[in-house]
Amino acid sequence: AVASANEHVSRAESIRKIKVLTTDFTEANGLLTPSLKVKRAEATRRFAPVIDEIYGGPVQS
Repeated sequence: AVASANEHVSRAESIRKIKVLTTDFTEANGLLTPSLKVKRAEATRRFAPVIDEIYGGPVQS
């Protein structure tokens, strides 16, 4: 799926690294709003170590 998606975008827009999370994004655990949108600030805070690993530096929120 990633290779297929990358065929349609420039290198700058391409997916180069991915990490599969074991945590479900739900309203109950605070990662989704009632309209099922991701609470970006909460996701960034909670997954900062994973984001740091992907991008090689601390997350700035």
